[in-house]
Amino acid sequence: MTHDSPLDSPLSTFNVLFVCTGNLCRSPTAEAFAIRELERRRGAPLRFTSAGTHAVEGNPAASRSVAAAEARGASLERHHARELTRRRVRAADLILCMAVDHRPYVLAFDRSAGRRTFLLASFTRAISQWAWLASSPAELIAMATEHVRELPGDDIEDPLGHPPAAYAACAERLDGLVTALVSGLVKSLSTVP
Repeated sequence: MTHDSPLDSPLSTFNVLFVCTGNLCRSPTAEAFAIRELERRRGAPLRFTSAGTHAVEGNPAASRSVAAAEARGASLERHHARELTRRRVRAADLILCMAVDHRPYVLAFDRSAGRRTFLLASFTRAISQWAWLASSPAELIAMATEHVRELPGDDIEDPLGHPPAAYAACAERLDGLVTALVSGLVKSLSTVP
């Protein structure tokens, strides 16, 4: 039985889901940076959302995350926490976890999501080398599946409950990763065969 992926259509939107624990710091900051980058690349059919494995729906982002994101040109003012759900997992074309311990929660909702679930740092490192070869985000994921290597330090530490410097460091790291991620995805969308 063949199954046409919605990604085979050049006009369909490619959905990226960032996952952390409470959806208060790391994943919403990544989402905010991705949205900021997308605004600089108008017209790219990409959509970024975030959710938390233990999120309480509706909670606002941590105030120190709001400040750290704002200092880097992104807004978390309107963010409200979203719980990781089966529907959110199944709607995502790419799932990027902040830490290894988030992956089992994703897979508990959908075992087949393993082929499109990665650590943000590992995935971004892999696509930085292969994005120029991919002719679509789906092809980029296939290449990443072959080439991604998780290294010690790929987890993004949770700044929750730490001093402001931890939030700033987390935001700085996420900013670099997400900027490279969006650039790679856009490059794969604009590759002409």
